[in-house]
Amino acid sequence: MDSMRENDTGDRKNDMILLDSAEGAGSVDAGDDTHTEHPHPPHQHPLYHDSSQYRHWRFSETALREHRESANAKAIALARAGWEKEEALNAASQSSTSASASTAKTTPPSTDEEDRLIVYYLSQVKPICNLFQFPEVVEASAITYIKRVYLFNSVMDLHPKRVMLTCLFIATKTVNAPVSVADFAKHIGKGKISTSSILDIEFLLSQNLRFEYATHPAHRAAWGVYLDMQSMQTTPQQELDGLFGEVRQLVRMSRLTCAELVYSPSQIALGCFSMANRTLTDAYIEWKRNAFNAQPPPHTAIEGVVHLINTYKSSNTLNKESVQDIDRRLKAWQDPSKVEGTAMHRLKQEEGDKVDLDKRKKRQAEAERNDKDGESVFGGLLGGHITHGT
Repeated sequence: MDSMRENDTGDRKNDMILLDSAEGAGSVDAGDDTHTEHPHPPHQHPLYHDSSQYRHWRFSETALREHRESANAKAIALARAGWEKEEALNAASQSSTSASASTAKTTPPSTDEEDRLIVYYLSQVKPICNLFQFPEVVEASAITYIKRVYLFNSVMDLHPKRVMLTCLFIATKTVNAPVSVADFAKHIGKGKISTSSILDIEFLLSQNLRFEYATHPAHRAAWGVYLDMQSMQTTPQQELDGLFGEVRQLVRMSRLTCAELVYSPSQIALGCFSMANRTLTDAYIEWKRNAFNAQPPPHTAIEGVVHLINTYKSSNTLNKESVQDIDRRLKAWQDPSKVEGTAMHRLKQEEGDKVDLDKRKKRQAEAERNDKDGESVFGGLLGGHITHGT
C-alpha cells in the first residue's frame, strides 16, 4: 500500500472518481453532450475528459474487435504476398527457403489467438517490474502502451516479446523511473537480449503511440475511492484495508483485459470494488451522489468491467502449450523480409545498403560544397590578386 501511496496521491484530483455520466458508455464520444438538468449547480468538467486517453484511446468493444480483425487480415495478406515473392526470387535463383513451404502448410494465427499471445506477454510485465522494483505505475503504463500498439498492428508485424520489452523500457522513462538500457537488457535477458533489439523499435512504437505517453491507470482511481470510503466513516479501517487489498488484485487482473480501452479509470475502479463488496460500493455511490451532487456512472459500465474480469478469470488464456503453438505458427507467418536467410531479407538489406550509400554520397557532396563556400567568407579575390598601394 505504501508504494501505491508514493505514486498516487499527487494525481488524485485528476483521476479521482467524479461519477460523471459523461465518462460513461464505452465509446469515445459517448455522453459528451448529454447532461441531465439538475436544480443544483452544473457539474464540473472532469479533467480526465481533456486527456489524450479519453479523446484518442477509448473505443467500443465492437470497434476494438474490428481494428484487431483488420490488423490480422492485413498482416496475413502481407505475409502471403511476401512468401509468394520469396518463391519467385528463389525460382529465379534456383534456390529455396524452407520457411516458405512451412508457411504454406501452417494456419495463420486468428484474431483470438493473437489476443491470447498478447495477454501472455502482458502477464510477463509484472515479474520484470518486480525484478527491478519499479513502482506500479511503470507496470500499468507499459501494459497500456502494448495494448495501444496492437490496436492497429498484428503480432505478425511486431513480435509481442520485443514490443513488451521496448514498451516497458519506454515506460521507465515516461514515468521518471529511468534505468540504463544496458542494465535493463542485462538483467532481463541474462545476456541473451541485446540493447539494439530494444532500441531499434523504440521510435517506431512511439509513433504508434502518437507520442502520447500520459496514462490514467485504474489503480489510481481505486486509491481515490479507498480514501473516499474512509471519509464515509461507515466501515472499520481494518475491513477497508482488507477490501482494498482485494480490489488491487482485481485492478491488476483488469489490465489483462481490454477494460481500459473501453471504460474510464473510475468505472474500472468501481467495477473492482463492486466485485469485492457490492453493498459497500452501492452505499459509496449513493453517498457520493448526496454529498457532492455527483451523477452515478451507468450501471452497464460497472457490469461491463465485472464481465470482462470474470471472463478473463474463467478463461485459459495463459495456457503455456497453447501460447507456444501460436508462437510457432506466428513465426511461419512473419513478413519474409524480416526473416534472416530469406531472399527477401537479403534484397531488403541490399536496398537499405544502397539507400545508405546514396545518403553518404549526398552528405559528402554537401560537405565539399560547404568547404568551398567557406574558403573565402567574402567571396573570391577581385582580379585574382591584391594590388598594394604605396
